[in-house]
Amino acid sequence: MLAVFLSLSLPAISLASRDEEPETTMQQMQLLQHQLALERAEERRLKEAQPLHWIHFPKTGSSFVNTITHLPGTCPSLANHALNEDTVGGGACWLSRWLEQCQGVCNVDKYSCPQPCHVHYPVSNYSAQRGHLVGMFRDPDQRILSGYHDDANNFAAYTEDNFNQDFGGKCKGEVLEKVPKKPLLEFAETWKGGMTYQLVMEHPITLTVNPSRPKVTLRDALEAARRVREGFAFVGLTEQWDLSICLFHKMFGGPCHAFEFENTRPSYAGKSADQDYDTAQLQGWHDDIDEVVYAAASEVFRRNLILFNVSKETCEEFCSH
Repeated sequence: MLAVFLSLSLPAISLASRDEEPETTMQQMQLLQHQLALERAEERRLKEAQPLHWIHFPKTGSSFVNTITHLPGTCPSLANHALNEDTVGGGACWLSRWLEQCQGVCNVDKYSCPQPCHVHYPVSNYSAQRGHLVGMFRDPDQRILSGYHDDANNFAAYTEDNFNQDFGGKCKGEVLEKVPKKPLLEFAETWKGGMTYQLVMEHPITLTVNPSRPKVTLRDALEAARRVREGFAFVGLTEQWDLSICLFHKMFGGPCHAFEFENTRPSYAGKSADQDYDTAQLQGWHDDIDEVVYAAASEVFRRNLILFNVSKETCEEFCSH
C-alpha cells in the first residue's frame, strides 16, 4: 500500500512544484520590472532637476555637499571619498576651500558649483533656477542658537567693521576666535529671517551672515515660502537628517554612503543636529519671519515622505543595499 501511495503522490508533488515555478518566475520578473521602472523614474527626475543649485543656509548642514557631489556622474573623481575638514583642510572654512576646486572636479551640467567665497550665496535668478534648487532647512530658532554657539566660526563676533576686513585668506572664525561674542538677543536680530533673505534677495550687495545685511519682512517670507513649495526639486530638514538623505536617494537614485549621515561641522564637540538647543536662552524671542519658510519646507518634506514611502524602516532597508 505504501508503494502504491508513493507512486501516486510523488508525481503529484513533482507536478505541483513544476506548477509553482512559472508563478515564482513571473513574480521575480514583475519585481525586476518594477525595480527598473523605479530606477528609470529616478533617472528622469534627476535629469529634470539638473544642474542642481544648492542653497546652503548657515547651520543647516554643510555635510549635504557629500550627498550632492556623490550622485553618479556628478563629481566622478571623488569616487567614495568624503568631503570634510580632515580630507579638505581649511578648518571651519573647509567647504569654502573645496568650492575653489569644485568647477574643475564636478560636471557643471549636473551641479552648479557655488562661488568659493560665497558658501551661503542666495538664489541668484529664481526664474532660471526654479525646479533645480535643493536645500536643507532648519527650525529658525535652533538655527540661530546653533550659529551663536558655533565657536569655530564665531559668527557672534562678526561686526560691520571686522566682517569686511581682509584676513589674508585666513578663515574669519580662526582670526576672530578670541573675540568676545555679542549678546545672544542682539545676534539673533542680525540672523533673523536669514533663510528668507537667501531665497528672495537676488543679487544682494551683502551676504546673509553679514551683520549689517538688510532686514526682510513677512511679505518677503511669504514669497520665500512660495518659492520653497514651487521651486525646489528637493527639500530636506536638518532635524530629520537621516530621513532627508534617504529621501534624496529615493527621489534621485545613487547609493547611500555612510559618510552622508555624519555631521562634518558640529557647533561644538559632541553636538549633533538632532539635539535641540534650549530655547529658554532666547527669553521668549522668536524668528517669526523664517518660521513661515520653515513651515513651508516642513510641509513639502512631509508630503514627499509619504509620496516616496520614506520612513525609518524603509530607509534602513533601502540604504543597506
